[in-house]
Amino acid sequence: MSAELKSQSPYFQQLQEQFAAHIRDPENSPYAPEGEHPIEPRRLEAYQSLFFNNLASFFTQIFPVTVAILGESRWQDIIREYMVKHDAKTPLFHELGEEFLLFLEGEFEPKETDPPFLLELAHYEWVELVLNISTETGFEGGEKISNEDLQWTRAYQISPVAWPLAYDWPVHRLSSSYQPKQAPEEASTLLIYRTLDEGDAVDSQPIEKIDFIELAPLLYQFLTTLESAPSARVAFEEVAKRYDLPEDQLQEFAEQTLKELVSLNILRPVL
Repeated sequence: MSAELKSQSPYFQQLQEQFAAHIRDPENSPYAPEGEHPIEPRRLEAYQSLFFNNLASFFTQIFPVTVAILGESRWQDIIREYMVKHDAKTPLFHELGEEFLLFLEGEFEPKETDPPFLLELAHYEWVELVLNISTETGFEGGEKISNEDLQWTRAYQISPVAWPLAYDWPVHRLSSSYQPKQAPEEASTLLIYRTLDEGDAVDSQPIEKIDFIELAPLLYQFLTTLESAPSARVAFEEVAKRYDLPEDQLQEFAEQTLKELVSLNILRPVL
């Protein structure tokens, strides 16, 4: 907002804007209002710490591997940069993870020492949160699909809480002790999904967990094609043609994979 427009704003609004700017960037935006509305320095510092620490703590919960790789000092610098630069569009706390990704993608200025996989790793960790809190219902608890129902000529749908994703970097393996300098020649193709944890329960009810399957590129292409294909056979034929592979050698493998993914409640025939 320009200085001229600010001067035309109501005085209380000017105070709010100056206070918000100071909370975001205390070093470069001093809070020194004209008139009789000062804030005691001790309280002002408490407000600064409260806002920063709450946001940093929340993002640390969403992106724990990212924090471990960056280190606490660099992570706090990035949180401050986010506060200074990014104008979040949502008032919902659980949607701030996506706002952070938008910041990394468009406003963040990485240092030479920052890992080149930072955005992809953050996205992978964010997906876990999204699937955890999604109100979408998976296929668990539905009717069991018999082998007879697994017809090759039927269309199939992917569970709304199962996402096939491709990354340039092996995001599922990254850690403070494993940080490759160059992306592998082949992308990491994954299926990240929410499922029931049969080994754990609360009040005798199984709880849900987030899991992933590392997909072969061929299977990844099959799943992403299957979403819009009129049948599993058509999806398979498209992928086989794309890879220039003979159908007869791969159909048995694809049918077996179809059965396994249905048994995991990841796929279901369209009724």
